[in-house]
Amino acid sequence: MESCLGFNIPCDVFWKGALVAIMGLTLFIGSVYVMLSAVFGRWMGYLVLMVGLSGWMIIQSSLWLFGFWSQGLETPTNLGPRGAEPSWVAVESGIAPESSEYPEAQEYPLAPWEAPTGGQDASVQSVNGAIQVYLAETANEELGKEEGEIGAVATSDFTVQDVRFATAADDKTSLAAAQGFYNGGGPLVTVVLRHDSGSVPRYSYMFLVGSILLFLIHVPLLDRAEKKRKEMLTGGEAPPWYGPA
Repeated sequence: MESCLGFNIPCDVFWKGALVAIMGLTLFIGSVYVMLSAVFGRWMGYLVLMVGLSGWMIIQSSLWLFGFWSQGLETPTNLGPRGAEPSWVAVESGIAPESSEYPEAQEYPLAPWEAPTGGQDASVQSVNGAIQVYLAETANEELGKEEGEIGAVATSDFTVQDVRFATAADDKTSLAAAQGFYNGGGPLVTVVLRHDSGSVPRYSYMFLVGSILLFLIHVPLLDRAEKKRKEMLTGGEAPPWYGPA
């Protein structure tokens, strides 16, 4: 199924989600604004709404990011909308892969590549899964098939062996490499991967920064509007009447 507007989301799911979000904003925020504008007027009602909403979003996005023991002493962090998860990303593949960015690829399976230790079982499983997915996607692309179609290749049709790990020359990037082959017969392909740390808290940070900016913009405006309203209520001149708010 095709993704929509560059997002890795099927179009029908994307538009349903967008419609639900619009309806939720209209119902839960719009109804509050109608009540506030009936009491304070349109402008001040808007300011009260935005200060309250942005203040609540600061608290909410802070809980998403930092936890703050909101679910007990063992509360995890990054509880909100999640960005890209950490993953292994294929950078080169072939019978004898070469990479200008990661010259370590040419040395596999010799040093600096090392066999996994007992504490790296989870990493080995992640590498196995990433290589199987990569090989299946590559094969289906060459066949002109979509995953799940009749005749398409599945990830379980590939076997991965001899997983090894290394650190790139920058001493920061973790690398992995292994050999994979199609169970029905075919060449032994070496796949080299790098570890992408992802951006899990990205959306929570966006919400937090956006909420703080909205709060800082609207608080002075609300203060100014409240002072004008107070002057009018305590003896100042009433503004011109333009009908109901």
